[in-house]
Parts: sequence; structure tokens; C-alpha cells
Amino acid sequence: MGLLFFACTKVDSEQSFSEKIEEIKRLRALERKLIPSDSTLIYIAKIQKIIDSDPSLPDTLLIENTFRKGAYYYNTQKFDSATYYYHTTIDLVKGPNTRDRNLIYFWNTWILDQNENRLANVIDVAKKFVEISDEKKHAGGLTIAYNFLEVSYLDLGNYEEAWYYNGKGLEAAKESHNMDMFVVTGCSKAKMLYNHFNKKEEAFAFLDSMQVIETSKKDTRRQYLRQYGTLNFAEKNYKEAAKYFDKTIALTKQVGLRENYDLLEGYNNLAETYLELKDYKVAERYLDSVNTIINENSFTEYVSFYNELRFKLNYRKGNSEESLLKEYKALIDRQNKFHEENINEELQSLKVANEKKKIATAEKNASELRNIKLIGLSALLGLLVIIVYLFYRQRRFKFQKQDLQMQQRLLRSQMNPHFTFNILSVIQHQIKDNQEKAVNYLLKFSRLLRLILENSLHNYVQIEDELESLHKYMELQLIRFPEKFSYNIQLENFEEDELLFIPPMLLQPFIENSIEHGFLGIKHKGNIDVKLTLEDKFIACTIEDNGVGIKETNNTYKKSVSTQLISKFINKTTKSNVQILDKANTDATNLGVLVKFLIPYKFSEND
Repeated sequence: MGLLFFACTKVDSEQSFSEKIEEIKRLRALERKLIPSDSTLIYIAKIQKIIDSDPSLPDTLLIENTFRKGAYYYNTQKFDSATYYYHTTIDLVKGPNTRDRNLIYFWNTWILDQNENRLANVIDVAKKFVEISDEKKHAGGLTIAYNFLEVSYLDLGNYEEAWYYNGKGLEAAKESHNMDMFVVTGCSKAKMLYNHFNKKEEAFAFLDSMQVIETSKKDTRRQYLRQYGTLNFAEKNYKEAAKYFDKTIALTKQVGLRENYDLLEGYNNLAETYLELKDYKVAERYLDSVNTIINENSFTEYVSFYNELRFKLNYRKGNSEESLLKEYKALIDRQNKFHEENINEELQSLKVANEKKKIATAEKNASELRNIKLIGLSALLGLLVIIVYLFYRQRRFKFQKQDLQMQQRLLRSQMNPHFTFNILSVIQHQIKDNQEKAVNYLLKFSRLLRLILENSLHNYVQIEDELESLHKYMELQLIRFPEKFSYNIQLENFEEDELLFIPPMLLQPFIENSIEHGFLGIKHKGNIDVKLTLEDKFIACTIEDNGVGIKETNNTYKKSVSTQLISKFINKTTKSNVQILDKANTDATNLGVLVKFLIPYKFSEND
């Protein structure tokens, strides 16, 4: 019933400003109640339609709606799409920064870019936040922005920039009275002083100066003690280091420990410290503690470090060959167990994709691999990972390669370099004659490119998005060829904003043929009629023009790479052929080309 409601809802042009605001609030409340699904996109699309219908509505509504769309894609793990909408949100936010909500938009964008290792994006977005924000009013948000800038520059090895933003972060934390962030940022400063600028005494002095600072979070104190322990260990003050690491363990247990991260790290640090103190009994006790909490979700680097420490302990204790082999076998068994669980998860995922025959082969090969006698830990793990990875990749790529090539070639055809060059040339001339128009054209062009790139990321896109891409494409062509042609898009048995999903980039190449070849040299005004009719299993598409026809274009309509790719795709998915007809063959006075084909559709992107 919910879907029926949305299909029938229209934006009432007679609604008052306040009624539209209330309707947006109502739809937003309904959207927030949902677990992220295709229904979420329906609410977002309805809100967008209301926003588009009234330019007087606040820009903040458009910003929030764009962000909500990005959040939907993030929650459904479509991170490329999430990145696009998050960055679109940031582009829409203009200075000066007057809303606390803006920090949420920037924070989510920073986190996603950092997780995807897009450090340049993190830096650009953080610098924009700094640029539009007031140092006193937004000191809290600036503390976070400076922290992201510092971490990004550290990862890039640019220690001078990292040092600069560390200083700015300390100032902002102090201004905002956020002593927790001041201490965390201060620990980073001490680490840089010690590791990168070789100012060891200054590093310890700065840590000493923060001892009297009262913080509200126990985890902040834990990080401070850990940094003290780390620097003491580097100085070979192992007894002092052990004291600080022991305190971090106690605080970790108090603050709601993360077994697979904080506690595992703490036990490893203590075990390494007692190894250096040659107190092997205590070192072994802490390693045993690590062993009890390791599982398949444990942080890989910490597990590897534990294995290294365990072998170092056995070597230094002078254990017998039998004891070493026992420890080695226990390590191999645990790694095999974790690896087997990962393999089983991948196999289960393949079963969902209905690849039963391939799964049987994969299970057999995986079983054979697990039965291979291990020669050495590193050789086994490396070989197993490579074989399994290549095995699944080869089979996945085999069935996706054709579709990928089609999408890539169609993408290249939509971003035709001649079209791009001509549009930019028009914009260049407009800059001299009418700068306002030039800016408008440039915005239209950038939006078209973004739409094309966004649609190309998915096998199926909402028909509303594909039609929007077509409208923007033809509007830009009209900039190149003013008054040369007109166009009309007619929909039958469905509305543009209905929840229908079709493969992207199927219509544009035929329309491009009409404009670039069909209307070449004509004396009359060209016209393109696009008609889409919803049928039981497919959408029937006809594209008709009144140009010179097929013969006069030397069969360009049929020979182009794009139309050939589309023909193969349509034949594969609908078991029917694309028909490209010269209208003059049935009526000599009726010039032009008629294209007919069926388009597969879904009611959900994930059907």
C-alpha cells in the first residue's frame, strides 16, 4: 500500500509555502523510521520533487535531502555513490558557516574519504570547513577539522604541514574548552617531536605539562598513558613503560573495552616490554591473555605482532624443538580456522548469486587447499590468499567482463571528446559576451557529467535519473545548435518519478546519432520524439527523428560502436532485436529514422 501511495502522490502547485514545509517534515519523519531500502529513495525523491517545485524554499532543505541520499548509499555500502552525494552536499554548503548541522555533513564526508583512503578529498573538505568557519564560534568543529588535516598530512609524510595543523588543533581545542581533544592532540604533538623532529626532551616535557589537565573521558587518559609508555619504551626505560602500559590496561577495562583492538594492543605492549626486561614468565602470561581474546575479527596487525612476540619468547627461553613445533602448529591451526571461515563466507555469498556449479568447484578446490601439508607459515598464508583471490576473481570477471566493457564504452560515447570540446568552446565565447550565461552553461555541463558518471556506477538506475540525464544532454546540444531542433519525451502507463529501474545509457547514443548525423545539412527544423511505454515485462522505446535518413548518413546509425553494443545487450536481456528503420522506405516523402527496441526494467535496484 505504501508504494501505491507514492505512485499516486503529486506536488500540488497550489500548496502554500508552509504546507510544503509541513509535507517535507512529514515525509522526512516517515523516511527516518525506515531501515535503508528502496522505499527510502522514494521518500527522498518525493521531497526532492517538492523542493524543485518551489525555488523560494530554503537551500537547507536541498542540502539535507542530498545528504540523506548519500547516507542511504553509505548505509547500503555503496560507497562510490555515497561519496558523490556527500561531496555534492559539501558543494551546496556556502559560507559563512551559520548552522551546527553543517558539521555533521563535513564529519560524515571526512570519515568516508578517510576510510576509502582518499586523503586529497579529506584535505580539500577540511580546508573548506576551515575557510567558512569562525575561529571562535566554531572552535569545536575546527578542532575536528584540524585533526583530520594533521592525520592526512602525517599519512602523506608531510610533517611540516602536519605540525602546523597540530598547533591549530591545540589552539581550537583550548578555545572550545575541549580538554579531551587538547590532550589527544597533545599526545600527537609529543609523538611528532620524538619521532620526526628528534626533540626527545621537549616531547617528554610536553607530556609532563598535560599531567595536571582534567579530562572528562577515561579513554583520553588511557591514550595519554599509552603515549607515555610508548616513548619510555623507545627510550629503553622498560620498567617505566611497563608501569604506564599496565595503567592503560586498567583504564581500558573501565571504559568499555574493545577486546579486538584496545585490550589486544595493551597486552601485546606489556608482553613486548617484559620480553625486553627478560621476565619471560610475565611476558608469557600476557601473551596467553592475548591468545584467549583473538578471533576472526581481531585487528590483523595486532594478531601478527602477537605471533611475532610468541616466537620471540620461545626462542629466548630456549624451548625444545618439540615445544616450538607445538606452538607453530597451534598458530597454523588458528590461521587455518580463520581462513576457512572466510572461505565459507565467500562460498555462501556465491550460493546466493545462484552459481551452484561454480560453488561446488570452489568448495572442492578450497578443500584441497586446506589439506595441503604446510611447509611454512608465510608461504602457506601467502599462497592460500593468492590462489583463493585469483580463483574467485577469475570467475567473477569472466561473467562481468562483457557488461563492464559495454558500460565503459557507452560511458566514453556519452563523454564524446568532440561534444565536450564544442561545448567548452561555446562556453569560452560566452565568457567574453555574457559571463552570466557562461556560468549557467558551465553548471549545466558539470551536472551532466556528474549524472553520467553517477549513472555509470550502477547496472540499473531509477528511470527518473536517466531521463534527467537525457534532458540535460539535449539542452546542452541546443546550446551548440540553437533553433536547430526540438525534442519531446512522452511517457505512457507510468509517471517519471515512479520506482522503475532501467539499465543506464541506452537511449542517448541514438539521440546523438539524430543530432550529429540525422540533422546534418537539413534546411528544416529537426525534431526528436522519444516515447516510452510500460508493458508487462519490458518498456517499449521508440526514438523518431525527421532528419536525412539512414542512406544519407552512410548507415552511421547502424555502424556506430555504441548502437552495436546496445543491440547486443538488448538481444541478450530481452531476446529481441533493435530495429533501426529508414522512414523513406515506407513513404518517400517522410524522411528520417525510426528506432524501436525493448528495455528491461525492475521495481527495485536489487531485484
